[in-house]
Amino acid sequence: MRLLEKYGLLVLLFFCLLTTQAQVVQDEVKAKIEVQTIEGNLELTGTAENKTQITKSASYKLSIIKNNKSSKNQSNNSQEGLFTLQPLEKKKLSTSQINLSENDEVIVLLLFYDENQQIISKDRLVFGGDENEKKKRI
Repeated sequence: MRLLEKYGLLVLLFFCLLTTQAQVVQDEVKAKIEVQTIEGNLELTGTAENKTQITKSASYKLSIIKNNKSSKNQSNNSQEGLFTLQPLEKKKLSTSQINLSENDEVIVLLLFYDENQQIISKDRLVFGGDENEKKKRI
């Protein structure tokens, strides 16, 4: 019985360490959406930054979802690709321009995936909604 308790504690400790290691991955490659206003349009650029001393590779998906509250129209635009970052490198991955009217709500989502299609980093912005050009970042 005492032996079972020791091994049970050892297994629990192992899984705690494994979970902690999996959470560190999100801090290694940073996803960020950069925003510029150009001639009344929003220019949205998905960027990746390697925060380690090791070369990193991943895939990305930049999604833009635009909802018009008055007409109830919705449009979706997604761009996907693969990238490799050298140690401490920052890279622009994809750029898209959209117009934003008073009745629009735009959700921009940038996701990074590892080789097992697990999310390793993300960024999200929201424009419009209740207040014009309200931004949220998660």
